[in-house]
Amino acid sequence: MNLLKYLRWFMPIIFIGTAFSQPTVAVLDFDANGIPEYEVETLVERLRSELPNTGAVRLVDRKMLENILKEQGLQQSGCTTDECAAQIGELLGAQFMISGSIGKLEDTFTVDMKMVSVSTGAAERAKNLTFDGNVGGLLIEMQILAWEIVGEEVPKALMIKRTGADDSDKVTVAVMDFDPRGISLLESQTLTDRFSTEISATGKAILVARSTVLEVMEDQGYETSGGCTSEECAAEVGALLGVKYMINGAIGKLGETFTIDAKMFEVSTGAAAKTKNATYTGPVDGLITEIEILAWEMMDAKPPKELTSKRKGTIVTQSDKPKTKIGAALRSAMMPGLGQAWTTDYANITNKSWYFLGGEAALGIFALVTYNNYYASNNDAVKFHQNYINATDVTEIRSFKETSEGHLSDAESSEQTMEYIMYALGAVHIYNIVDAYLNGPEDEETASVKKQKFDLVYNPELNQPQLRFSIALD
Repeated sequence: MNLLKYLRWFMPIIFIGTAFSQPTVAVLDFDANGIPEYEVETLVERLRSELPNTGAVRLVDRKMLENILKEQGLQQSGCTTDECAAQIGELLGAQFMISGSIGKLEDTFTVDMKMVSVSTGAAERAKNLTFDGNVGGLLIEMQILAWEIVGEEVPKALMIKRTGADDSDKVTVAVMDFDPRGISLLESQTLTDRFSTEISATGKAILVARSTVLEVMEDQGYETSGGCTSEECAAEVGALLGVKYMINGAIGKLGETFTIDAKMFEVSTGAAAKTKNATYTGPVDGLITEIEILAWEMMDAKPPKELTSKRKGTIVTQSDKPKTKIGAALRSAMMPGLGQAWTTDYANITNKSWYFLGGEAALGIFALVTYNNYYASNNDAVKFHQNYINATDVTEIRSFKETSEGHLSDAESSEQTMEYIMYALGAVHIYNIVDAYLNGPEDEETASVKKQKFDLVYNPELNQPQLRFSIALD
Protein backbone atom coordinates (compact mmCIF):
# COMPACT_ATOMS: atom_id res chain seq x y z
CA MET A 1 0.00 0.00 0.00
CA ASN A 2 1.08 3.51 -0.73
CA LEU A 3 1.66 5.32 2.55
CA LEU A 4 1.25 8.70 0.89
CA LYS A 5 -2.21 7.71 -0.30
CA TYR A 6 -3.37 7.38 3.30
CA LEU A 7 -1.27 10.27 4.50
CA ARG A 8 -3.27 12.46 2.18
CA TRP A 9 -6.45 11.65 4.13
CA PHE A 10 -4.91 12.25 7.54
CA MET A 11 -3.02 15.43 6.62
CA PRO A 12 -5.96 17.80 7.34
CA ILE A 13 -6.41 16.16 10.75
CA ILE A 14 -2.72 16.63 11.56
CA PHE A 15 -2.86 20.34 10.86
CA ILE A 16 -6.34 21.09 12.22
CA GLY A 17 -4.87 21.74 15.66
CA THR A 18 -2.80 24.60 14.32
CA ALA A 19 -5.44 26.05 12.02
CA PHE A 20 -6.61 28.39 14.74
CA SER A 21 -3.12 29.54 15.70
CA GLN A 22 -0.62 29.61 12.86
CA PRO A 23 -1.51 29.01 9.21
CA THR A 24 0.60 26.39 7.46
CA VAL A 25 2.66 27.33 4.43
CA ALA A 26 4.86 25.44 1.97
CA VAL A 27 7.53 26.95 -0.24
CA LEU A 28 8.16 25.73 -3.77
CA ASP A 29 11.58 26.13 -5.36
CA PHE A 30 11.77 29.37 -7.31
CA ASP A 31 12.40 29.61 -11.05
CA ALA A 32 15.94 30.59 -12.06
CA ASN A 33 16.16 33.21 -14.81
CA GLY A 34 19.69 34.05 -15.79
CA ILE A 35 21.42 32.72 -12.66
CA PRO A 36 22.51 29.19 -11.68
CA GLU A 37 19.84 26.96 -10.14
CA TYR A 38 22.03 26.11 -7.15
CA GLU A 39 22.19 29.81 -6.22
CA VAL A 40 18.40 30.04 -6.39
CA GLU A 41 18.08 26.93 -4.21
CA THR A 42 20.40 28.50 -1.62
CA LEU A 43 18.41 31.72 -1.58
CA VAL A 44 15.05 29.93 -1.28
CA GLU A 45 16.44 27.82 1.55
CA ARG A 46 17.29 31.05 3.39
CA LEU A 47 13.67 32.12 2.87
CA ARG A 48 12.44 28.82 4.31
CA SER A 49 14.69 29.06 7.36
CA GLU A 50 13.53 32.62 8.12
CA LEU A 51 9.77 32.02 7.83
CA PRO A 52 9.44 30.20 11.20
CA ASN A 53 11.24 33.13 12.87
CA THR A 54 8.32 35.39 11.97
CA GLY A 55 6.04 33.47 14.34
CA ALA A 56 3.20 34.04 11.86
CA VAL A 57 3.22 30.74 9.97
CA ARG A 58 4.11 27.08 10.38
CA LEU A 59 6.37 25.73 7.63
CA VAL A 60 5.62 22.40 5.97
CA ASP A 61 8.66 20.12 5.87
CA ARG A 62 10.41 20.18 2.52
CA LYS A 63 10.74 16.40 2.38
CA MET A 64 6.98 16.03 2.66
CA LEU A 65 6.57 18.51 -0.20
CA GLU A 66 9.07 16.60 -2.36
CA ASN A 67 7.28 13.29 -1.67
CA ILE A 68 3.93 14.70 -2.75
CA LEU A 69 5.44 16.16 -5.92
CA LYS A 70 7.20 12.92 -6.70
CA GLU A 71 3.96 10.97 -6.33
CA GLN A 72 2.25 13.42 -8.68
CA GLY A 73 5.06 13.03 -11.19
CA LEU A 74 6.10 16.67 -10.87
CA GLN A 75 9.28 18.56 -10.17
CA GLN A 76 9.14 21.73 -8.09
CA SER A 77 10.25 23.71 -11.13
CA GLY A 78 7.37 22.16 -13.09
CA CYS A 79 4.68 23.55 -10.80
CA THR A 80 4.58 27.18 -11.89
CA THR A 81 0.86 28.06 -12.03
CA ASP A 82 -1.30 29.16 -9.11
CA GLU A 83 -3.64 26.25 -9.79
CA CYS A 84 -0.81 23.71 -9.52
CA ALA A 85 0.46 25.32 -6.32
CA ALA A 86 -3.03 25.25 -4.81
CA GLN A 87 -3.47 21.59 -5.78
CA ILE A 88 -0.18 20.59 -4.17
CA GLY A 89 -1.03 22.66 -1.11
CA GLU A 90 -4.33 20.84 -0.74
CA LEU A 91 -2.56 17.49 -0.81
CA LEU A 92 -0.15 18.76 1.84
CA GLY A 93 -2.90 20.17 4.01
CA ALA A 94 -1.24 23.58 3.79
CA GLN A 95 -3.25 26.77 3.76
CA PHE A 96 -0.80 28.81 1.69
CA MET A 97 1.83 28.12 -0.96
CA ILE A 98 4.74 30.44 -1.74
CA SER A 99 6.29 30.40 -5.20
CA GLY A 100 8.29 32.83 -7.30
CA SER A 101 11.34 33.47 -9.44
CA ILE A 102 14.78 35.01 -9.13
CA GLY A 103 16.37 36.56 -12.20
CA LYS A 104 19.32 38.60 -13.33
CA LEU A 105 19.39 41.33 -15.98
CA GLU A 106 22.92 42.64 -16.54
CA ASP A 107 24.08 43.64 -13.03
CA THR A 108 20.61 43.78 -11.49
CA PHE A 109 18.87 40.96 -9.64
CA THR A 110 15.10 40.67 -9.42
CA VAL A 111 13.02 38.65 -6.97
CA ASP A 112 9.30 38.07 -7.47
CA MET A 113 7.26 35.96 -5.08
CA LYS A 114 3.64 35.44 -4.18
CA MET A 115 1.70 33.61 -1.50
CA VAL A 116 -1.28 31.72 -2.93
CA SER A 117 -4.30 30.73 -0.87
CA VAL A 118 -4.93 27.01 -1.27
CA SER A 119 -8.66 27.36 -0.62
CA THR A 120 -9.29 30.04 -3.26
CA GLY A 121 -6.33 29.60 -5.61
CA ALA A 122 -5.83 33.37 -5.60
CA ALA A 123 -2.66 35.26 -4.73
CA GLU A 124 -3.02 36.43 -1.13
CA ARG A 125 0.06 38.64 -1.20
CA ALA A 126 2.84 39.42 -3.69
CA LYS A 127 6.26 40.94 -3.12
CA ASN A 128 9.12 41.87 -5.42
CA LEU A 129 12.42 43.69 -5.26
CA THR A 130 15.24 44.90 -7.46
CA PHE A 131 18.75 44.52 -6.09
CA ASP A 132 22.06 45.92 -7.37
CA GLY A 133 25.13 44.31 -5.90
CA ASN A 134 26.76 40.97 -5.19
CA VAL A 135 24.47 37.93 -5.24
CA GLY A 136 25.42 37.28 -1.61
CA GLY A 137 23.55 40.43 -0.63
CA LEU A 138 20.33 38.70 -1.66
CA LEU A 139 20.55 36.48 1.43
CA ILE A 140 19.56 39.41 3.65
CA GLU A 141 16.89 40.45 1.15
CA MET A 142 15.34 36.96 1.24
CA GLN A 143 15.17 37.11 5.03
CA ILE A 144 13.44 40.48 4.84
CA LEU A 145 11.01 39.19 2.19
CA ALA A 146 10.12 36.28 4.48
CA TRP A 147 8.68 38.77 6.97
CA GLU A 148 7.04 40.93 4.32
CA ILE A 149 5.31 38.05 2.48
CA VAL A 150 3.50 36.97 5.68
CA GLY A 151 2.56 40.57 6.50
CA GLU A 152 4.80 41.00 9.53
CA GLU A 153 6.98 43.99 10.43
CA VAL A 154 10.64 43.42 9.57
CA PRO A 155 12.86 43.40 12.70
CA LYS A 156 15.08 46.45 13.03
CA ALA A 157 18.11 44.19 13.43
CA LEU A 158 17.54 42.82 9.91
CA MET A 159 17.13 46.31 8.46
CA ILE A 160 20.38 47.37 10.13
CA LYS A 161 22.06 44.25 8.76
CA ARG A 162 20.83 45.17 5.28
CA THR A 163 22.60 48.56 5.45
CA GLY A 164 25.81 46.91 6.61
CA ALA A 165 25.71 43.86 4.33
CA ASP A 166 29.08 44.77 2.78
CA ASP A 167 30.64 46.02 6.01
CA SER A 168 31.52 42.76 7.72
CA ASP A 169 34.62 44.33 9.28
CA LYS A 170 32.58 47.01 11.05
CA VAL A 171 30.72 46.79 14.35
CA THR A 172 27.16 47.95 14.93
CA VAL A 173 26.92 50.85 17.37
CA ALA A 174 24.15 52.99 18.81
CA VAL A 175 24.75 56.24 20.71
CA MET A 176 22.46 57.45 23.50
CA ASP A 177 22.06 61.18 24.11
CA PHE A 178 24.74 62.34 26.55
CA ASP A 179 23.40 63.38 29.94
CA PRO A 180 23.72 67.20 30.41
CA ARG A 181 25.14 68.38 33.73
CA GLY A 182 25.43 72.13 33.95
CA ILE A 183 24.82 72.72 30.24
CA SER A 184 21.54 72.99 28.36
CA LEU A 185 19.76 69.98 26.87
CA LEU A 186 20.05 71.51 23.40
CA GLU A 187 23.83 71.89 23.79
CA SER A 188 24.12 68.28 24.94
CA GLN A 189 22.09 66.99 21.99
CA THR A 190 24.14 69.07 19.55
CA LEU A 191 27.37 67.68 20.94
CA THR A 192 25.97 64.13 20.87
CA ASP A 193 25.04 64.54 17.20
CA ARG A 194 28.55 65.75 16.42
CA PHE A 195 29.99 62.77 18.35
CA SER A 196 27.79 60.37 16.35
CA THR A 197 28.82 61.96 13.07
CA GLU A 198 32.49 61.44 13.88
CA ILE A 199 31.86 57.83 14.95
CA SER A 200 30.57 57.19 11.42
CA ALA A 201 33.47 59.17 9.94
CA THR A 202 35.99 56.77 11.48
CA GLY A 203 34.81 54.09 9.05
CA LYS A 204 34.91 51.47 11.81
CA ALA A 205 31.26 51.40 12.82
CA ILE A 206 27.80 51.00 11.39
CA LEU A 207 25.85 53.61 13.32
CA VAL A 208 22.15 53.30 14.05
CA ALA A 209 20.30 56.51 13.26
CA ARG A 210 19.31 58.63 16.25
CA SER A 211 15.68 58.58 15.08
CA THR A 212 15.67 54.77 15.28
CA VAL A 213 17.10 54.84 18.81
CA LEU A 214 14.45 57.34 19.93
CA GLU A 215 11.71 55.28 18.29
CA VAL A 216 12.70 52.16 20.23
CA MET A 217 12.89 54.18 23.47
CA GLU A 218 9.40 55.54 22.91
CA ASP A 219 8.08 52.03 22.20
CA GLN A 220 9.52 50.91 25.55
CA GLY A 221 8.00 53.88 27.39
CA TYR A 222 11.26 55.74 28.03
CA GLU A 223 11.49 59.49 27.77
CA THR A 224 13.68 60.61 24.89
CA SER A 225 15.57 63.06 27.10
CA GLY A 226 17.07 61.76 30.33
CA GLY A 227 14.71 58.81 30.51
CA CYS A 228 17.33 56.12 29.93
CA THR A 229 20.59 56.90 31.70
CA SER A 230 21.48 53.57 33.33
CA GLU A 231 23.57 50.90 31.65
CA GLU A 232 20.79 48.35 32.16
CA CYS A 233 18.36 50.54 30.23
CA ALA A 234 20.90 51.22 27.48
CA ALA A 235 21.65 47.49 27.17
CA GLU A 236 17.93 46.74 26.85
CA VAL A 237 17.56 49.32 24.09
CA GLY A 238 20.70 47.96 22.40
CA ALA A 239 19.30 44.43 22.43
CA LEU A 240 16.13 45.63 20.73
CA LEU A 241 18.19 47.47 18.14
CA GLY A 242 20.31 44.39 17.50
CA VAL A 243 23.62 46.26 17.89
CA LYS A 244 26.82 44.94 19.40
CA TYR A 245 27.84 48.06 21.31
CA MET A 246 26.08 50.95 23.03
CA ILE A 247 27.72 54.27 23.89
CA ASN A 248 26.41 56.60 26.58
CA GLY A 249 27.94 59.28 28.75
CA ALA A 250 27.65 62.71 30.30
CA ILE A 251 28.84 66.24 29.58
CA GLY A 252 29.33 68.41 32.67
CA LYS A 253 30.48 71.89 33.64
CA LEU A 254 32.57 72.90 36.66
CA GLY A 255 33.09 76.66 36.66
CA GLU A 256 34.85 77.36 33.36
CA THR A 257 35.88 73.74 32.92
CA PHE A 258 33.91 71.20 30.90
CA THR A 259 34.14 67.45 31.26
CA ILE A 260 33.16 64.67 28.86
CA ASP A 261 32.81 61.08 30.06
CA ALA A 262 31.86 58.38 27.55
CA LYS A 263 31.56 54.63 27.91
CA MET A 264 31.15 51.93 25.27
CA PHE A 265 29.93 48.57 26.52
CA GLU A 266 28.96 45.27 24.91
CA VAL A 267 25.21 44.73 24.82
CA SER A 268 25.33 40.93 25.20
CA THR A 269 27.41 40.96 28.39
CA GLY A 270 26.90 44.47 29.76
CA ALA A 271 30.65 44.71 30.33
CA ALA A 272 32.44 47.98 29.59
CA ALA A 273 34.56 47.62 26.46
CA LYS A 274 36.09 51.08 26.62
CA THR A 275 35.92 54.27 28.67
CA LYS A 276 37.12 57.67 27.48
CA ASN A 277 37.05 61.12 29.05
CA ALA A 278 38.24 64.63 28.29
CA THR A 279 38.61 67.89 30.19
CA TYR A 280 38.38 71.25 28.45
CA THR A 281 38.57 74.86 29.61
CA GLY A 282 37.25 77.58 27.32
CA PRO A 283 34.13 78.62 25.39
CA VAL A 284 31.42 75.98 25.12
CA ASP A 285 31.75 75.81 21.33
CA GLY A 286 35.31 74.49 21.81
CA LEU A 287 33.73 71.30 23.11
CA ILE A 288 32.85 70.39 19.53
CA THR A 289 36.49 69.70 18.67
CA GLU A 290 37.04 67.78 21.91
CA ILE A 291 34.06 65.51 21.41
CA GLU A 292 34.99 64.89 17.77
CA ILE A 293 38.47 63.78 18.80
CA LEU A 294 36.96 61.65 21.57
CA ALA A 295 34.85 59.80 18.98
CA TRP A 296 37.96 58.78 17.04
CA GLU A 297 39.73 57.69 20.20
CA MET A 298 36.69 55.66 21.25
CA MET A 299 36.95 53.65 18.02
CA ASP A 300 40.76 53.23 18.39
CA ALA A 301 41.32 55.40 15.32
CA LYS A 302 43.82 58.21 14.88
CA PRO A 303 42.08 61.61 14.70
CA PRO A 304 42.66 63.54 11.45
CA LYS A 305 45.29 66.28 11.53
CA GLU A 306 42.58 68.88 10.91
CA LEU A 307 40.99 68.00 14.25
CA THR A 308 44.21 67.93 16.25
CA SER A 309 45.28 71.21 14.67
CA LYS A 310 42.01 72.79 15.76
CA ARG A 311 42.66 71.66 19.32
CA LYS A 312 46.13 73.24 19.23
CA GLY A 313 44.74 76.41 17.70
CA THR A 314 46.99 76.28 14.64
CA ILE A 315 44.30 76.33 12.00
CA VAL A 316 44.71 79.25 9.61
CA THR A 317 41.40 80.98 8.99
CA GLN A 318 40.29 81.91 5.52
CA SER A 319 40.53 85.62 6.37
CA ASP A 320 44.28 85.16 6.91
CA LYS A 321 44.83 83.72 3.46
CA PRO A 322 45.36 86.00 0.42
CA LYS A 323 42.84 85.56 -2.36
CA THR A 324 44.18 84.00 -5.53
CA LYS A 325 42.92 82.90 -8.92
CA ILE A 326 43.48 79.28 -7.92
CA GLY A 327 41.34 79.88 -4.82
CA ALA A 328 38.53 81.24 -6.97
CA ALA A 329 38.79 78.31 -9.39
CA LEU A 330 38.73 75.74 -6.57
CA ARG A 331 35.64 77.34 -5.03
CA SER A 332 33.82 77.29 -8.35
CA ALA A 333 34.85 73.65 -8.75
CA MET A 334 33.13 72.87 -5.44
CA MET A 335 30.05 75.02 -6.13
CA PRO A 336 29.12 76.76 -9.38
CA GLY A 337 29.49 80.54 -9.16
CA LEU A 338 31.10 80.44 -5.72
CA GLY A 339 34.51 81.55 -7.03
CA GLN A 340 32.99 84.54 -8.79
CA ALA A 341 31.09 85.52 -5.65
CA TRP A 342 34.19 85.04 -3.47
CA THR A 343 36.21 87.33 -5.75
CA THR A 344 33.78 90.17 -5.02
CA ASP A 345 33.77 89.49 -1.23
CA TYR A 346 30.16 88.31 -1.48
CA ALA A 347 29.11 91.97 -1.09
CA ASN A 348 28.13 92.44 -4.70
CA ILE A 349 27.44 89.01 -6.10
CA THR A 350 27.36 89.28 -9.89
CA ASN A 351 24.63 87.92 -12.11
CA LYS A 352 27.28 85.61 -13.55
CA SER A 353 27.43 83.72 -10.24
CA TRP A 354 23.69 83.16 -10.29
CA TYR A 355 23.79 82.15 -13.97
CA PHE A 356 26.33 79.42 -13.31
CA LEU A 357 24.55 78.20 -10.18
CA GLY A 358 21.09 78.30 -11.76
CA GLY A 359 22.28 76.77 -15.03
CA GLU A 360 23.93 73.78 -13.39
CA ALA A 361 21.03 73.37 -10.97
CA ALA A 362 18.57 73.31 -13.89
CA LEU A 363 20.68 70.76 -15.77
CA GLY A 364 20.97 68.70 -12.60
CA ILE A 365 17.19 68.67 -12.11
CA PHE A 366 16.70 67.77 -15.77
CA ALA A 367 19.22 64.93 -15.37
CA LEU A 368 17.40 63.67 -12.26
CA VAL A 369 14.02 63.69 -14.02
CA THR A 370 15.53 61.88 -17.00
CA TYR A 371 17.14 59.31 -14.70
CA ASN A 372 13.81 58.69 -12.95
CA ASN A 373 12.21 58.12 -16.38
CA TYR A 374 15.03 55.74 -17.29
CA TYR A 375 14.72 53.89 -13.97
CA ALA A 376 10.93 53.53 -14.29
CA SER A 377 11.11 52.41 -17.93
CA ASN A 378 13.89 49.93 -17.19
CA ASN A 379 11.94 48.43 -14.26
CA ASP A 380 8.82 48.16 -16.44
CA ALA A 381 10.88 46.47 -19.16
CA VAL A 382 12.18 43.94 -16.63
CA LYS A 383 8.70 43.34 -15.23
CA PHE A 384 7.02 42.79 -18.58
CA HIS A 385 9.95 40.71 -19.80
CA GLN A 386 9.40 38.46 -16.79
CA ASN A 387 5.69 38.27 -17.63
CA TYR A 388 6.67 37.44 -21.23
CA ILE A 389 8.86 34.56 -20.01
CA ASN A 390 6.14 33.19 -17.71
CA ALA A 391 3.23 33.65 -20.16
CA THR A 392 1.78 30.61 -21.93
CA ASP A 393 -0.98 32.23 -23.99
CA VAL A 394 0.14 33.32 -27.48
CA THR A 395 -1.72 36.63 -27.29
CA GLU A 396 -0.23 37.44 -23.89
CA ILE A 397 3.25 36.47 -25.08
CA ARG A 398 3.01 38.90 -28.00
CA SER A 399 1.53 41.65 -25.84
CA PHE A 400 4.13 41.31 -23.07
CA LYS A 401 6.96 41.19 -25.58
CA GLU A 402 5.82 44.37 -27.36
CA THR A 403 5.26 46.18 -24.07
CA SER A 404 8.66 45.11 -22.74
CA GLU A 405 10.41 46.22 -25.92
CA GLY A 406 8.57 49.55 -25.81
CA HIS A 407 9.71 50.23 -22.23
CA LEU A 408 13.25 49.11 -23.12
CA SER A 409 13.26 51.59 -26.02
CA ASP A 410 12.10 54.36 -23.68
CA ALA A 411 14.82 53.42 -21.20
CA GLU A 412 17.50 53.56 -23.91
CA SER A 413 16.20 56.93 -25.11
CA SER A 414 16.26 58.33 -21.57
CA GLU A 415 19.76 56.94 -21.06
CA GLN A 416 21.00 58.68 -24.21
CA THR A 417 19.32 61.95 -23.20
CA MET A 418 20.88 61.68 -19.76
CA GLU A 419 24.29 61.20 -21.38
CA TYR A 420 23.88 64.41 -23.39
CA ILE A 421 22.79 66.29 -20.27
CA MET A 422 25.85 65.07 -18.36
CA TYR A 423 28.10 66.24 -21.21
CA ALA A 424 26.42 69.65 -21.11
CA LEU A 425 26.66 69.78 -17.33
CA GLY A 426 30.37 68.97 -17.47
CA ALA A 427 31.00 71.61 -20.12
CA VAL A 428 29.18 74.31 -18.15
CA HIS A 429 31.02 73.35 -14.97
CA ILE A 430 34.43 73.50 -16.69
CA TYR A 431 33.57 76.88 -18.20
CA ASN A 432 32.51 78.06 -14.73
CA ILE A 433 35.92 77.04 -13.30
CA VAL A 434 37.86 78.63 -16.16
CA ASP A 435 35.86 81.86 -15.83
CA ALA A 436 36.48 81.97 -12.07
CA TYR A 437 40.22 81.57 -12.65
CA LEU A 438 40.49 84.10 -15.46
CA ASN A 439 38.49 86.75 -13.62
CA GLY A 440 39.71 85.87 -10.14
CA PRO A 441 41.78 88.10 -7.85
CA GLU A 442 45.37 88.68 -8.92
CA ASP A 443 48.12 87.44 -6.64
CA GLU A 444 51.68 88.59 -6.43
CA GLU A 445 52.79 86.35 -9.26
CA THR A 446 50.33 87.90 -11.68
CA ALA A 447 50.72 91.52 -10.55
CA SER A 448 53.61 92.09 -12.95
CA VAL A 449 51.51 91.09 -15.93
CA LYS A 450 48.23 92.64 -14.84
CA LYS A 451 47.90 94.46 -18.14
CA GLN A 452 47.74 91.13 -19.89
CA LYS A 453 44.20 89.90 -20.18
CA PHE A 454 42.69 86.55 -21.01
CA ASP A 455 39.06 86.36 -22.09
CA LEU A 456 36.82 83.52 -23.17
CA VAL A 457 34.86 84.95 -26.12
CA TYR A 458 32.48 83.64 -28.74
CA ASN A 459 33.63 83.75 -32.40
CA PRO A 460 30.51 83.98 -34.64
CA GLU A 461 32.50 83.13 -37.77
CA LEU A 462 33.78 79.83 -36.37
CA ASN A 463 30.61 79.29 -34.34
CA GLN A 464 32.60 78.29 -31.25
CA PRO A 465 34.15 79.81 -28.10
CA GLN A 466 37.79 80.95 -28.17
CA LEU A 467 40.38 81.97 -25.59
CA ARG A 468 41.52 85.53 -26.39
CA PHE A 469 44.78 87.06 -25.19
CA SER A 470 45.27 90.82 -25.26
CA ILE A 471 47.93 93.32 -24.04
CA ALA A 472 47.15 96.93 -23.23
CA LEU A 473 49.51 99.34 -25.03
CA ASP A 474 48.86 102.41 -22.88
